[in-house]
Amino acid sequence: MNLLYILAMKKVLELTNKYIIVATPLLLFLFFVCVYFLVMMRDGNQIKLLFGLLLIFVTSIAFISGWGNMIKSASIEKNYDEPYTIIKDFVPGVGEYFLPVLGSAFVFLVVNIAILILTYYAGMRFIGDIGVSSSALSNAMANQEALKTFLTSLSVDQLLKLNMWNILVLSTASMSYFFFMFYFPTLFFESKNPFKALWISIKNTFSKKILSNIGVYLIIFVLNFFISILSALFSANTIMNFVMSLVNFYFICGVAIGIFYYYNRTFVNSHLGNSIDTYI
Repeated sequence: MNLLYILAMKKVLELTNKYIIVATPLLLFLFFVCVYFLVMMRDGNQIKLLFGLLLIFVTSIAFISGWGNMIKSASIEKNYDEPYTIIKDFVPGVGEYFLPVLGSAFVFLVVNIAILILTYYAGMRFIGDIGVSSSALSNAMANQEALKTFLTSLSVDQLLKLNMWNILVLSTASMSYFFFMFYFPTLFFESKNPFKALWISIKNTFSKKILSNIGVYLIIFVLNFFISILSALFSANTIMNFVMSLVNFYFICGVAIGIFYYYNRTFVNSHLGNSIDTYI
């Protein structure tokens, strides 16, 4: 591994440990979503369910706005001597970035829906229909036994097509993640205009630093893959499952801080100096 990547990862680990307080809003938010979602599902009222989903969406936008501002502060080492004080940046972040994050969420959804539609038509054109109903696929995902029975019922041609569809979807998802990797750092560092932020992030992603960007993406991908395997292996063990949950939370915080830190050092400081906010 390149020495620069090792040094950068060491710095990201240092920042994550210093600003581990950023995990607190994440834990509270996920706890709120899980509890509220369970309550809504138990109620069964369709109108209340729709209202609840809308509330979760708005709450998610508020969380991303405040949490993103905290991550931004951590990545630029704000209040480095008193790291826990960046919790104060959460509420101002909600007020400052709520509308930009809301706009970017719609842009993100629209672009990804378009990508999914194109992926579907490309798959139907070059791979073809598997010949299995959507209800059969849903039932196959119920448990391992159902999945095993479903797979053994498929012909060789159907299995080949299913594998090709899996490769197509995973490849498209991976490219989409890479495409949007710097979208939110751009929104918080350079432009509050969602469309301009998307354009700037795309230019930076496919700039002369593209090999470095791919390297960062691959590091995140490999680490995520490794943690996912460990989480699956230890899912049956209560204690290890709890430990892996903590590891996942730490990983999410580390990745968020790492991407913001990399973007700031690579694209913001290089051409804006100390002025890291462009108001639109």
